[in-house]
Amino acid sequence: MPKPRDFPDFPEQAGTMDELGFDGPHFVTPWWPEAGQDVPTTPPAPLLPPPRATPCRPGDTTHLTDEIAHLARTAHRVTLQAHQALGEWILDGTSGPSPTRAEDNGPPGPRAVLEAGAAALAQAAGHGPAGVRTTLTWHHDLPPHTTGLRARATVSGPDPGAHTWAVHHEGRLIAEAEGITGCAAGDASPWPGRALPEYPRRFRPLARTTRHRIDASDLALLAAGRADEVFGPAFRLPGDRPAPAGADGFRLLEEVTFSGLRAGRYGQGHLTATTRPGDRAGWASLLEAAWQALQLHALRLGLHLCLPAPRFHPWNGEATGIDVPDITRLGGPLTLEADIATVGLAPRPHVVADVGVLDGPHLVARLHGVGVVLREEPGVAIGPREAAHTLRHTTGGEPTYTHELHLAHAAEGDLGVAYGPSGSISSRRIRPRPPRGDMLMVDRMLTAPYRQGEYPTGVTYTTEYDVPDDAWYLEENAGTAPNLLYLETSIQAAAFAGAATGAGLEYPREDLTTRNLEGQACLLRAVDLRGRTVRQHTTLLAHTPLPGAVLQRYGYELTLADDTFYRGQTVHGFFTEPTLAQQQGMDAGRLIPPWLHRRETPPPTVRTLDLDGGPRPGRGRLDFLAGSGAELVADGGTHAAGYLLCTKPVHADDWYFAQHFLHDPVMPGSCGVEMLFQMVKAFLFHTGVITERRLHTLTPRPGAELRWTYRGQILPQHRELQAEVHLRDIRREAGWLVVRADGNVWRDGLRVYAVENIALQDDTDYRTGVTA
Repeated sequence: MPKPRDFPDFPEQAGTMDELGFDGPHFVTPWWPEAGQDVPTTPPAPLLPPPRATPCRPGDTTHLTDEIAHLARTAHRVTLQAHQALGEWILDGTSGPSPTRAEDNGPPGPRAVLEAGAAALAQAAGHGPAGVRTTLTWHHDLPPHTTGLRARATVSGPDPGAHTWAVHHEGRLIAEAEGITGCAAGDASPWPGRALPEYPRRFRPLARTTRHRIDASDLALLAAGRADEVFGPAFRLPGDRPAPAGADGFRLLEEVTFSGLRAGRYGQGHLTATTRPGDRAGWASLLEAAWQALQLHALRLGLHLCLPAPRFHPWNGEATGIDVPDITRLGGPLTLEADIATVGLAPRPHVVADVGVLDGPHLVARLHGVGVVLREEPGVAIGPREAAHTLRHTTGGEPTYTHELHLAHAAEGDLGVAYGPSGSISSRRIRPRPPRGDMLMVDRMLTAPYRQGEYPTGVTYTTEYDVPDDAWYLEENAGTAPNLLYLETSIQAAAFAGAATGAGLEYPREDLTTRNLEGQACLLRAVDLRGRTVRQHTTLLAHTPLPGAVLQRYGYELTLADDTFYRGQTVHGFFTEPTLAQQQGMDAGRLIPPWLHRRETPPPTVRTLDLDGGPRPGRGRLDFLAGSGAELVADGGTHAAGYLLCTKPVHADDWYFAQHFLHDPVMPGSCGVEMLFQMVKAFLFHTGVITERRLHTLTPRPGAELRWTYRGQILPQHRELQAEVHLRDIRREAGWLVVRADGNVWRDGLRVYAVENIALQDDTDYRTGVTA
């Protein structure tokens, strides 16, 4: 036996072009993709041709005469031929109808497909494998039944035990594999690697539960489709429809424990499951147990809540690597340690993991890229729905028009799923989309559009966003909500409402993009948003079609439990590429430098700061001052109350370009505004107004209206970003430290943003640190 391996009066028009600053009227591959390599999008070529649909005529043996004569000379080859004939009788029906099994009358699980392939391989080889190292690829979803399931295998190749097998159903290739069996499969090999992003995407569950351990009684309930009885009422489907479960339920599992959503090797979650395969021990049962564990993880994340009557299938977006040095070690009990690698909603809800299998302390098998996906039945529509036909409801029981699946597709998938059939009228690569990944801050839309392509003003659209308990922007801002959160979740809701009403479908024969142009907003009161659902109420105030563009002005409010805490107005533009290219910046195309660089001689009080060598207001993605050169004038600026200028390079791989937007990368204006907020904090710290501890307690001041104007964009190909803040005043108001400032942002010498009334406050005495 091989040794185990350790392996807010509203204007009627949204604006004019002059006012807005424009000029002019898996497949059979290695187990894992290389770093940066995209998953292939074309179907793979099959390894083997499909088997004959029509068997030979019974009794016709003339084609076997030579073979029989030859086999008579070798008893071993006679035995092999007998095995092959038996396999054809069972799988192909050559000598009569296939034996009927109980599951033939219902949808099979993936194990039925795998066992067919394994049986064909055993017949071709003359024996079952002692060890297996293979790459498994799914080409199609599971068939509706096992009748007509056929397998074919070949044993050949330059390596000992090299093999391929394929399983077809009614002529359609379902799955295939290639690899090696036998002693060569026991040779040690490194665990396949995955490129780890600097900031792993944080998937947000569609429902929340406190259950972390699942026992046998829970597994029975889940197998019966009663997920709400295990995880909570938020997991109940409309009409008390059962939640999905695999064909074999969860009978291969005994217990499952889930770690945190950010746990594991890839920061996407981790689970531990125990399994006892018993008499059917083998790599197929092992893989089935892993699938069942991942199905539970998908249910616990609420992935089943966004599809009508979904069914689990093996994930076909990535090949699965199977490494079992010794099949005899799989009898159990075994422990599955699964590091979740990917969770997503597009193209359909899925979970992918890498799994280590242990017999006690020994690693006896490895599974790489194991995944499950939920799919609707063929022909079932999954686009936006009116309330009477909706699938997804809010936590308060209200029906939604669009939900998380549609938003995922709007951000990075099929616009026909996001907006319905009209979303597919354009084949252009660049179309208006919301941000993706962790920058997406809209989840559901409750209000159906009046009619796509019609834009009645005064109509209010309600959307929702679930703020995670461990939101990245809270963690990276010392636990307090940055202005970026308020700004992004409100303008994203407005842009999505505009796109859903039809603005995003204009100019279908051209690339079309969306940009925020200006706005004003006021935080009415400070609120704790962690783990709560924010409602965005967006009212269309004006719709202005222009040559090559559509402008829309919105009023909006953010509420918690019907209590408004944020209010504003904004203008979005939907632009064709030639029109967007006419943007001239804030100064009609003139390159006017920052205040400090317009001085004939530098002010005597100017000093250079090393921002990288000291504390900064944000960290991680919110550390917008990292890598900046800084010049400070304590009594400088347009108000002679203080001035700070920061200069930093633009990098094509800056994190926000990948998330804002698909095929149309641009720095979010909210990031530039957040940088200005941080610069005000840095000024206060470096002039001794506040201590390091107070650097993280300054928050946006309620009641102060922030105003912004964007007249250009910062793209990956740009070289340099500059930002300046002009302090207006620093004073005490009723025991609060209150600071106000204005700011500007340049890219490559062109001023593109202007921001007024940046206001921050701190409720502690900045000299003594005593709370006021």
